[in-house]
Amino acid sequence: MPEQYISKYSPMERRRSGYTPPENLLPKAAPKPPSRIVGGGLTGRGQLLTMPITVGNLSALWIGIAVLVLVLLTPYVLPSNDVSVGAGVSLQGEGLQGMTRAMLDEHVAKRYERFLMQPVTLVYQDRIWQPTASELGVSLDIRQTNNALLGLSTGTDLSTQLRATWARWMRVLDVGPQFVINGPKMQRYLMTLSAEIDQPIVTADLLIDNQTGQAEALPAQTGRQLLIDDSMIDIYQAIASTTVTTVTLRTRTLDTISDTAKLTVSADTAERFLSAPLVLTSGDKTWTWDRDRLSTMIITTKSADGITVSPDAAAITLEVERLAQHIDSGSAEPRVALVDGVPTIIQAGKTGFLLDRIAAVQAIGNAFYAENRTIALPTIPVEPKLNAAQIADLSFADILSTGRSSFKGSAAYRITNITTGAEHINGVLIAPDAVFSFNTEVGEIDEANGFVQGYAVVGNRTQLEWGGGVCQVSTSMFRAAFYAGLPIVERHAHPYYIRWYDEYAFPDAAGPGLDAAIFTGELDFRFRNNSGNWLLIETIVDAKNQILDINLRGVANGTTVRLVGPKITGTTPAPKEPVYVDDPSLPTGEVKQTDKAKDGMNVVVFRIVNRGGKDAAGEEFSTDFRPWPDVFLRGTGPKATP
Repeated sequence: MPEQYISKYSPMERRRSGYTPPENLLPKAAPKPPSRIVGGGLTGRGQLLTMPITVGNLSALWIGIAVLVLVLLTPYVLPSNDVSVGAGVSLQGEGLQGMTRAMLDEHVAKRYERFLMQPVTLVYQDRIWQPTASELGVSLDIRQTNNALLGLSTGTDLSTQLRATWARWMRVLDVGPQFVINGPKMQRYLMTLSAEIDQPIVTADLLIDNQTGQAEALPAQTGRQLLIDDSMIDIYQAIASTTVTTVTLRTRTLDTISDTAKLTVSADTAERFLSAPLVLTSGDKTWTWDRDRLSTMIITTKSADGITVSPDAAAITLEVERLAQHIDSGSAEPRVALVDGVPTIIQAGKTGFLLDRIAAVQAIGNAFYAENRTIALPTIPVEPKLNAAQIADLSFADILSTGRSSFKGSAAYRITNITTGAEHINGVLIAPDAVFSFNTEVGEIDEANGFVQGYAVVGNRTQLEWGGGVCQVSTSMFRAAFYAGLPIVERHAHPYYIRWYDEYAFPDAAGPGLDAAIFTGELDFRFRNNSGNWLLIETIVDAKNQILDINLRGVANGTTVRLVGPKITGTTPAPKEPVYVDDPSLPTGEVKQTDKAKDGMNVVVFRIVNRGGKDAAGEEFSTDFRPWPDVFLRGTGPKATP
């Protein structure tokens, strides 16, 4: 199947209940394992005589009954080790007169040895299986077979004993071998064959080409199921014949309902959804979602007669949350700093706006059905909650925690972006129970907001990007929230190990596992203020020592945090082969290294938050650093003029 196709459904699992066997099947009742069957049976030519009971023949009747009782009791009063096979007694046509039990044990076992190696041949279509008797759970009961030959067939019903005694007296008794069937074992063997025979129902499906927007309807296909109990009955009967017999395994068809006309309508609906891109606008910003992206926001719902195609509200909601990072204006509250211990407004509050998430999801969902595929995203105005007097009454005397990181040795672009990012969140007030979003508060990372281009981790390598180094700020912010014991809503580690984030990560030692990467519209860092009071973010950039501190100020509530870790649970060596990336901005022949090889590692840290003297459940913070190769840029541009 071409790679551009995507499928929304996988095959339905087979069902194994609720069927009605065909009318021409053998007896419906499944055998009750373990059970015993007698191969061959009694084939004597004699038969019991019957006559009317009259006064004239009553004496003869009593004499006959007495003789019959004597005949029946005779085998039970003779020692079994002295008995031999009588005249006229045979084993499936083979006369065995005069054989003792010891002789029979060896003879019967040898006679059926080859049969037990391959009692039946099982077939289905062009497939053949030749199990041994042991694999089928079948064994020859030599003792009971010999008892029948010797006239000691205990455990049989009276009718069978009468027939056997009469045939023995008439010297025409032909005995068949007796087998013991282990029903569960035979079922288990047939279950292994069902893996080869069974076919699940293939449900109706849609194949959507996310490049052309075309959808192909695939009708449902019937399935097949091995009928184990019915096949067992056939195998029982074949074994009773004691001739190597071919048994065709029984199956049934698993039907499915599929309305082809409705399926075609669903395919047309999917094509209409992807017929043109969606264009979303907010102010002077525009986003275009092409067919490839729209195809991830379609959900197909299976029913008995086809597939229903509709917009996927959950997928759209996720995309709307990403858009909000570009649209939300951040906190509308005044920015605050402590001046001589007094909360002082350093930047006036302003009317802000937030993307109306619910209305946006609804509008985008409706646009899938509409001819006009341009959507003006709705927003909600946000007014400041606090005025100057209210802020003056707040207390930020206590530093609840400090998140510290080192940017020692950073290039000039990193220092610029670290300083700018810290300024964008300095003085932010966080209301009780509010969720702080790093990307929302920092805003767009571009030239207009004071950022410069620098190297950042994008995709699977480092490359020039606006705001390279801002992750230093998100890392310090993460550590502040972490050590304040605040719930972390969203956090992403860097894809590979960066050594300078080790410094100041832990109270007593440096180590990996407490960094936070951000990328606007994709990766955010968020935490919830559950302290019960307003919080103030205070950033301090120490340019001389190249240290970034972020304080969370508020009212101390006795919350403490302790750690277990970091624990490195595994390492992966870095690839030995370097990666070369063509770069037209470099002259042909020039090679420049952008990344050095690093081992991968798995790091686990546990945080235990104590509130009011009681430990909360431990929280695991896991980081998976991927192994990283040496990466080189290889120039493909014009050579420099000498």
